Amino acid sequence: MYEAIYEENVPVNVAISEAVALAGKYALEPDVSFVNGVLGSFAKEQEEKQ
Repeated sequence: MYEAIYEENVPVNVAISEAVALAGKYALEPDVSFVNGVLGSFAKEQEEKQ
């Protein structure tokens, strides 16, 4: 979320993909789905603000 908010040179979808990949490496599948869902909702909210 930091990258998506403060790093203007990193697209939101790239930041989310990186976070989901990290979750896939260190967490169980249900956790990966949760992270993806939360960040997906965050991305939609950011698009609505712009």
